[in-house]
Amino acid sequence: MQAVKQSAAAPAGPTEALVRWARAVRFDDLDPQVRHAAVRHAIDTIGVIAAGSQSSLTCQVGALMREEAGGVPVPGFGKRLDPLDACYLAGCAAHGLELDDGYRQGSIHPGVAVLPPAIAACGGSRIHGRQFLRAVVVGYEAITSIARVSHPDLRQRGFHPTGVVGVLGAALTAATLWDLEPDETVKALGIAASSAAGLFAFVAGGADVKRLHAAHAAREGGWAAMLARQGVSGPPAVIEGPDGFLQAFPGRPDAAAGLTFAADGAFGITDCYVKPHPCCRHLQPALEALIELVERHAIAAEDVERIDVETYSIAASHAGTPWHDMASAQLSFPFILLLGLRYRDVSLRHFEPGILADAAFARLAGLVHITSSPQMDGLYPQQRPARVTIRAKGMSVEMFKPEALGSRQLPLSDTGLSEKFLGLVAPVCGDAVARQVLDELWHLPAAPDVGAILRRLAPR
Repeated sequence: MQAVKQSAAAPAGPTEALVRWARAVRFDDLDPQVRHAAVRHAIDTIGVIAAGSQSSLTCQVGALMREEAGGVPVPGFGKRLDPLDACYLAGCAAHGLELDDGYRQGSIHPGVAVLPPAIAACGGSRIHGRQFLRAVVVGYEAITSIARVSHPDLRQRGFHPTGVVGVLGAALTAATLWDLEPDETVKALGIAASSAAGLFAFVAGGADVKRLHAAHAAREGGWAAMLARQGVSGPPAVIEGPDGFLQAFPGRPDAAAGLTFAADGAFGITDCYVKPHPCCRHLQPALEALIELVERHAIAAEDVERIDVETYSIAASHAGTPWHDMASAQLSFPFILLLGLRYRDVSLRHFEPGILADAAFARLAGLVHITSSPQMDGLYPQQRPARVTIRAKGMSVEMFKPEALGSRQLPLSDTGLSEKFLGLVAPVCGDAVARQVLDELWHLPAAPDVGAILRRLAPR
């Protein structure tokens, strides 16, 4: 895989290096693996947005927004919106079902910040598919690179990486599509960094706000690019400089030394996962191990005496998350495991109020014991490890999972991704439209107008 050539002049620091690198990227020069990954993640996130636009939270947000004549169509949503409202709503929808993509090494969800401003840009301009995908690639690279050097410090200091880092990727995506000059893009990043926000306190409950972190990042990144295009200034070297991003959020200004973009041709977007299950990614290796064990050994839920999970600390922190609402339940380690035990699956239908209120889950929760260990912490984030042990009917069975389906190590096939898209979009837009749009998205590099495709997903 070949890295994109940079100019001969040495950059002053990571902020300027990012801007120079992004400006030099040409979609046609990228490795086919990178181009294909960009198409896959665009398909995945657009499909999730279309379905997430129907969620109760997204509908609550959308009810506060005014329709704008000639505005931006958001997949799955009926109103045409102001570009910034479109960014916000699409970000909320993208993060609203816990089916959005992610990057393990930075514990972050890039698509929810990158695709909304890209979609919003298509509402007012005719944007070719290659232009669209180029912006997606550079937005993902900004997010994955900065999140990687910030992790795990950022998370351990109580911040939600998606909200905090995502705004920088959103700003770069918008700046790329609007072809801002390098100095304007530096200003956009400087403005965007002051809007970085999001606390991880939702792990204790009230997780609706988690979805709003993505919405905020998408909107504020787009707004920063708009302001910079109008001549508003922002601090230079905002990523690495004194009192800048790396000092303020992960508390590690020294991390700038390790910050590179597509080093040796390795693009972050090729190492992002696609979620097969609508729940927190930290829980999915243990979930898949549990389902495999109960199916292999024909273990019935009523026969289980104890479930032990040994995992890494960040995952184990979800052991006490309640499940009284959908957003929290999707982050609750005990509840997700018990869904897997009862249904051998976790799908969106399992978060209906009647299931959340089922007293049987509260009784079964006492069987689940989740701990972290230095050994597992040592494996993360290179792996996402979980060891599950089930005791039932006088026997004890165990399985170790280093990762879950959808990762680079265990990829979800293109066929599997297409099935996910159709399963999300067909109920909203109809099967015929979903299949037509899916075919067009697989051929996105040749699309003369991405906005024309997206409008088919936004029925009036």
